[in-house]
Amino acid sequence: MFKGLSLDQAPPFEAPLLFLLTAPLWGIVGGAALLFAQSQPQQIGVLHLFTIGFMAQVMIGALQQMLPVVVGVRFPKPTLLSKLIFIPLALGIALFFIAFFGQSFSLLFIAASLLLLALWGFGAVTLWRLFHAPKATPTVWAMRLSLFSLLIAAGLGGHMAVGFAQGSLGSSFDILLLIHALFAAFGWVGLLIVGVSYQVVPMFYVTPEPSEGFRKWLVWGTFALLLATALGLFLSQKIALALFVTLLFGYLLYGAWMLKLLQKRKRKIWEVSLYYWYVGLMSLFFLPLLWFFDPERFGTLFLFGFAISIIIGMLYKIIPFLSWFHISSRGFFDMPTMKEMIDEKMALVQFGLHLTALGALLLWPKIAALFLVLSFALLLWLLIRPVRIYLEYKKKPSPFGI
Repeated sequence: MFKGLSLDQAPPFEAPLLFLLTAPLWGIVGGAALLFAQSQPQQIGVLHLFTIGFMAQVMIGALQQMLPVVVGVRFPKPTLLSKLIFIPLALGIALFFIAFFGQSFSLLFIAASLLLLALWGFGAVTLWRLFHAPKATPTVWAMRLSLFSLLIAAGLGGHMAVGFAQGSLGSSFDILLLIHALFAAFGWVGLLIVGVSYQVVPMFYVTPEPSEGFRKWLVWGTFALLLATALGLFLSQKIALALFVTLLFGYLLYGAWMLKLLQKRKRKIWEVSLYYWYVGLMSLFFLPLLWFFDPERFGTLFLFGFAISIIIGMLYKIIPFLSWFHISSRGFFDMPTMKEMIDEKMALVQFGLHLTALGALLLWPKIAALFLVLSFALLLWLLIRPVRIYLEYKKKPSPFGI
């Protein structure tokens, strides 16, 4: 199950936990704010509560955990590094939301500075560590290209935020906005999910692994199409559109491959995290249809149907696994199993709330607000239990003095 993992290099649980456990709080705030969002600036503020607040926090926490364990490279002083990234990130998210929701755009100078400090700082440090990885596997390349996309998306986002603050958006704003969205969604988020899935799906669901050549081709092909689409926006809208549609079908190929892989899993047990993977992957198949017939809901389906669904599914696996691992590494063997740490019945209720919120977002966004709040609140409550179990065992003296 843990083939290829260097578990002895794992950082302290508190390092990734700072991001993983606080992320659902931004989802709760985002759901509540959605109810009152009227103007376009307010909707921008709400959107980034989910993208930077929830998604980016989980992804940063996951990378902090996976790099030492999967890739074999370590962060110096991981707990201190987490705090140095988390504080400006959290303050930046809050000020960014307040600036757009309250239309106090002068706050964007501070918000953009804090967010760039956190995101560029994390991206640069992590990229530097990744380029010193012992082996450049497809997962490593997916992480590298994902982080490179993050640097581009964050830089463009900061530039546009300053434009808002100064009241001078410029003639190229629309193109820059599209490039920002492309690299944020299909580069930073999409490629990281692809790369992480190469490791977590075979590990947690006991599936076969495809050839290394196929995995590498998928990563490089996706990034090449992403880069070509961005450059095509400056040349011809028709060329850019054709490249973007090809990029979408690349993600469809990934979705079909992952679904086939999950069908071949050796453990045929169904669980809530697996349901989330199926919802996320199936959402990819509807993206081209929405792009042509209802582009306003295209982003909604990618964000909540694909990305957030898979991220929640991974949270249900990652946090119980880390709790179990850090307890067992101190010599305890009487703790609950990973499966027992999550209340499966309540997790299914939370899954139902997420599906309801997704459907409402596509049809009646205002109704979705309540279900989003309930979904993220229940998710947080469920994830607190494995953390509490870890903290209880942390207080106990180790049977082996560890």
